Amino acid sequence: MRLSLKDYQKETIAKLGEYCAAVRTASSARRPERDAFESITDRNYFVPPGFDGVPYVCLRLPTGGGKTLLAAHAVGTVARQLLGSDSPACLWICPSTTIRDQTLRVLRDKPNDHHYIALRDALGPDVAVVTLEEALQQANLVAGSAPLVIVTTIQSYRVKDDRSGEEIQANRRIYRDNGYLMRPFENLPQALRAGLAKDENGQVSLSLANALWLRAPIVIMDEAHNARTPTSFESLARFGPSCVVELTATPQQENDPARELYASNVLHPVSAFALKKEGMIKLPVDLESRADWLEVLAAAKQRRDELEVKADEYEHVEGHPPIRPIALVQAQPKRANQDTHHAQVVKRALIDRLGINEREVRICTGTEDEIGDENLISPDSEVRYIITVDKLKEGWDCPFAYILASIGNAATPTAVEQLLGRVLRQPHATPTHVPALDRAYAFVLSNNVVQTAMQLRDRMVQTCGFDERAAADALRVRATQSQQGLAFGQVRLTEAPSPEALPDSLRARVTYDQPTQTLRVAGIITAREATALRQAVRTDTDRQAVDDFWQQERPAGATNRRLNDLAPSLFVPHLALVTGNVRTLFEPEELDEFSWNLGACNPELTRDVFGDDVRVGSAATIDLEGEAVVTASVGDVRLRQLELIGEGEDWSKVELARWLDRELHRDDTFLGLTKSESQPWMHRVVDGLVDGRRLSLPVVVRRRHELAATLRQRAAEHGRHQARAAAAELILRRPASIEASPALVFELNETDYTPYQVFDRYQFRNHAFALIAAMNGEEAQCAAKIDSHSNVKRWVRNTDRETQGGFFLPKSPGKFFPDFIVELNDGTILIVEYKMGKMSRDPEELHKRAVGEFWEGRSTGICRFAWIVDEDWGELDRKLSP
Repeated sequence: MRLSLKDYQKETIAKLGEYCAAVRTASSARRPERDAFESITDRNYFVPPGFDGVPYVCLRLPTGGGKTLLAAHAVGTVARQLLGSDSPACLWICPSTTIRDQTLRVLRDKPNDHHYIALRDALGPDVAVVTLEEALQQANLVAGSAPLVIVTTIQSYRVKDDRSGEEIQANRRIYRDNGYLMRPFENLPQALRAGLAKDENGQVSLSLANALWLRAPIVIMDEAHNARTPTSFESLARFGPSCVVELTATPQQENDPARELYASNVLHPVSAFALKKEGMIKLPVDLESRADWLEVLAAAKQRRDELEVKADEYEHVEGHPPIRPIALVQAQPKRANQDTHHAQVVKRALIDRLGINEREVRICTGTEDEIGDENLISPDSEVRYIITVDKLKEGWDCPFAYILASIGNAATPTAVEQLLGRVLRQPHATPTHVPALDRAYAFVLSNNVVQTAMQLRDRMVQTCGFDERAAADALRVRATQSQQGLAFGQVRLTEAPSPEALPDSLRARVTYDQPTQTLRVAGIITAREATALRQAVRTDTDRQAVDDFWQQERPAGATNRRLNDLAPSLFVPHLALVTGNVRTLFEPEELDEFSWNLGACNPELTRDVFGDDVRVGSAATIDLEGEAVVTASVGDVRLRQLELIGEGEDWSKVELARWLDRELHRDDTFLGLTKSESQPWMHRVVDGLVDGRRLSLPVVVRRRHELAATLRQRAAEHGRHQARAAAAELILRRPASIEASPALVFELNETDYTPYQVFDRYQFRNHAFALIAAMNGEEAQCAAKIDSHSNVKRWVRNTDRETQGGFFLPKSPGKFFPDFIVELNDGTILIVEYKMGKMSRDPEELHKRAVGEFWEGRSTGICRFAWIVDEDWGELDRKLSP
């Protein structure tokens, strides 16, 4: 069963696809990889040594983001949208043999694994996943043959040692003649032979490196920060990559070639808050210190036992999957002339002094591994404590790990690596909505927990891919030296709050215990409920207690402000469908009247839409007979060589139409469109090209990825037209049934407003919330105009995701997240959408404008919509004015 990607994963793959498509269609003949990157990111593109002309980009994901799964999807994205190929070669490079073996297992040996399924969805069932050693025995590496993924390590292909600069003889076989590899070199065009490495006699070397060079492999670089030395670049360049995609939590950010520092081209960064929002990691982390090592162990045991009670309660509610919380204990190293609290000492203390069953304790160090291949999340496993020293086995994941107990130096990079890499992963990648089970815990041997927390935060940024804001909010410090229970949902109050002052949503969930003076709150408390609770208590002491309670309970990513300082919510009318006295969101894509009726979609593709020539990058074309006409050097066109090598000579029109239909249904975009409707349309398209326009079938087959992209766009536009027609029909028949009124509103509140990336160049006076979502330069100018206008009470930079607290209007189909939401002095709500001139003429953008104007028209004067193009501040002023 295919795993549905999280929103941040979909965004990451979509951004990579956008970049690949931009490179492929770039008009610049010299630097399409640079132009596309700088256009998409508005940042400079840095060329690594030896990779001029090769797209080399980085996807930044914090620890726990699922790099391997994303990489499996990325291979197919690059193959289709950059290379236009179904049968790419991929060099998948891992930082160590342990990670390599783990990657091999999930990609080829686990048919039910999501990684295995994702790779085959991307490349087809015939994809071969092999090691570099196995690739040396491959008899068929010819371009156009089955997709091939070679999983290896950085060390296995390096020509020289990073430190000494000496050649690594063991790796030279990759670059030597190999009798198995003769076929790829048969009947090669002279232009291609010229680019191959040769031996001392000037003969082309029949090596694996040369065979891969011919296939222009996609390179996936896992933990890319480990491979940015001149030697690594030099070695990798020998394989002639068509594209390099780095995946890392900590990309190189400084660029100074004189010091051999080469910055990564970060195409898309993902925030730790995105992972938290989608249930991938546990945040925040409760950090407590103890002055004695036995107290650290005792505190960890108490917390683990308390969590297991919570986990048992969770399991028995509606059949939730089981969770068995595990504590990781970082012991001290064993030293010859010094007594230390090493692994065996800690194990005996857990068993003899704390009464833990020996079956529940395992040691996992560099010299002793009592875990082996045991499945720690299996119901049969009894493990509840794992003792380590420097590090756990690389690639070791256990989402059941909740607690780190460190009696070594908790501020070391190793300890942080354990804390984030092992403790943060969320069981089953699903939030439990039980506050105690949705966060992690750390107990450290330290006399200064605040200083330790600051050091840990620094390491989170440097080692684990957290941005500074996420790292600052990741730790909730409890500067205590005494044992405390699991106090979530509990606040000490001198007297019970007034029930009448509590909202209905909270009143039924609170109980006050007079003997202990403790108020218990069942479930998660919202900022509005916490504010109401604060107002319902009588003394300053109790109000301070509620403030402190909220600071511990608030979700990671929410603004770190006192309850009394939180901004009032902003209410924006939804576009609502009124049926009697019931109002529901107006969502045209779900209308019963909607029908695809793809038969009515024009299958004819004119020369303007799909030309007669195959463009290979910007330097070569293929004429109607399939002959290559090269107009620039081989280096300029090698990225697209696969299109020049006999691919698709034996396809029939039926096979092409079926392939196009499979591409149309590759994802969930066309869920409502049946194959019985789409397949006949594809046959009409192919007949029109081959029989109508007399295009050569082999050439059309070679261009099938370009054709598929064109047809997806046409089908999507037809679907939008059909949905809009259905919506227009409903509006025509029942115009009074659609309204924008205060009866159904969206609440923008400060604690749910959690942008993953923030704007921090300067502060605005009237932004409603403390955080401001990121924006580009022209959007910032628009924001400044809004902020300074005398009729503006407050405004919000809207986010582009519901998970970040964003407001949307319905498109047909889809959602429209406007740029700004403005509250005017008289309470009128204004939506502002800013567009550069070129984008403002795009049909999809014009549809947003129509939706916004329709929303304004159905609001009886309480809502306004502004469409601002190319710094038209006069139009903005008119919309903002009373």
